[in-house]
Amino acid sequence: MSTRPSKLVALLCGALLLGLPASADRLITKDGRILELKKARVLPDGSYQLVFESGEITCPKEFVASVEIEGDMSDYVPANEDEKKKLADGFVRYRGKWLSKAAYQAELNKQTELTKARTAELAAHSQFRDGWKKETKHFQIQSNTSPEILDYYAELLESYYDMMDQRVGIDPSPTLKRTKMKVCVYKNRPEFRALTKVDPGVAGFFNFVEGELHFYHDYQDPAISQWVALHEGTHLLTFLIEPQALPCIWINEGVADFFGSALVGKSKKGKLEIQPGQLSLERVLTVQQALKDGKAIPLEKLFFMPREEFQAFAYAHAWSFVYFLNTAKPEYEKGFKKFFKDFYTIGKGVAFKALVAGGNKYGSWKEVPPEEVRRLLLERLGVKDVAALEAEWQAYIAAIDIDAPLARYKRGLFTLQSSQGKEDLAAALADLEAAIEGGVNAPRAFWARGVLQLIIKGSEKTAAADFRKAVELAPLEGGFRANLAQMLGGLSLRTPSLTVQLSADDQEKLTGSEEALAEAEGLFRLACELDPENELLRESRDSFEDLLQKKGPPK
Repeated sequence: MSTRPSKLVALLCGALLLGLPASADRLITKDGRILELKKARVLPDGSYQLVFESGEITCPKEFVASVEIEGDMSDYVPANEDEKKKLADGFVRYRGKWLSKAAYQAELNKQTELTKARTAELAAHSQFRDGWKKETKHFQIQSNTSPEILDYYAELLESYYDMMDQRVGIDPSPTLKRTKMKVCVYKNRPEFRALTKVDPGVAGFFNFVEGELHFYHDYQDPAISQWVALHEGTHLLTFLIEPQALPCIWINEGVADFFGSALVGKSKKGKLEIQPGQLSLERVLTVQQALKDGKAIPLEKLFFMPREEFQAFAYAHAWSFVYFLNTAKPEYEKGFKKFFKDFYTIGKGVAFKALVAGGNKYGSWKEVPPEEVRRLLLERLGVKDVAALEAEWQAYIAAIDIDAPLARYKRGLFTLQSSQGKEDLAAALADLEAAIEGGVNAPRAFWARGVLQLIIKGSEKTAAADFRKAVELAPLEGGFRANLAQMLGGLSLRTPSLTVQLSADDQEKLTGSEEALAEAEGLFRLACELDPENELLRESRDSFEDLLQKKGPPK
């Protein structure tokens, strides 16, 4: 799983602004976002001085794809004689075109009206019950993120359906063929948890009883949401193959992890391409450490592990075994494909039990017992000696060469997202500290360590230092600035995936110094300019400003 937002996903996170200044330059970031600002000027060292309505940012050139000088031409250097003449005649450059002052003002007025309409549209759909809806060939999708994000997930899931159909053949029953599967994409994790009542560590799920897919969009790390969509989408697609199947836990989650760990990109024709089965560094690291410590899960134990005991450690082993079967040898990959089809269709000759208790609207559960799953897999692989297969699997995973600090960073970040308790969080903090010490300089590494410093140690000073480092490394990331502002103000730390309460008092109040509150106010406003469609940031800013107004002027 990649924890860095892909350009495709990042495009969704800042494509439109909700407030146009009177004159504006446009900046295209390396991750594909379009930012409108008052001025963008190149400094002698090649970096950029970015002037927003709410403040200024010095941004290294590595984050900038291009800058367009718009409107204010006072220090614009003409590229040729034609541009020099246009400047002399009072023309200005806007959106790549040279316009008269009157035409420029008319264009600004037009854009302002479009912005107002966009703001009203987002406000009207801010609650999930009022979210946008879209029907595709196989899905009925609802979301209160934005129309663009909704479109992206619709395309992602349809592309995934087509890819899996080509691989294994999805042939739903006549009833399911007429059914468009329900998909709900929430705007953040707190809302997702409140509306679905899931456990704290869950980032998404497929409901096998109702046949519904639920997950949230993480604006700070869209790649996490993409992984969840594909992982849980795998459960949805196998459900379509046989809706009454109650899958064996190790193979079901191992398969979902394998296909969910995908590389997503665009083809030359502009269509989404999904390449599943990518290496999961954090999973490899976990199994390699278990092997070194003599704590690896034996294959026979994995085959029969009950659902209630299947936690993150077992997920890593299940993924690694499925990865091994699909990448180690062509004959294993061929055998696994046969097993996959027979198992999920409950094909001819596959023994199953019809459970009396439980089921869904399609009938009672059909369960292939663990011993039958084991038999079927070994038969399709042409393997009789399980001990030899286990040794081969473990040797294959142990031999994978990984960047250990990077793997610990990814595992720490993933654990923070999916943690079930303080023991998990302590392990995540240890991973992130080792990753940073080992040379990982990713902004999210420092941000995540800061969050964990708060949760585990209650250390606001060290957390603030980590947030400042994250802001320094990712100056155009609004979420990091908002979290630093929350820290400075003494408010609860709110992110797309979790909330950390800084005060024992349930009533939010500002506790920062006047200097800290002034800095926090600027950080909040800049954060919202950098990520204008992120409602979580706007709500946090508005809450802060309400409290600031109630507090009154400095005495």
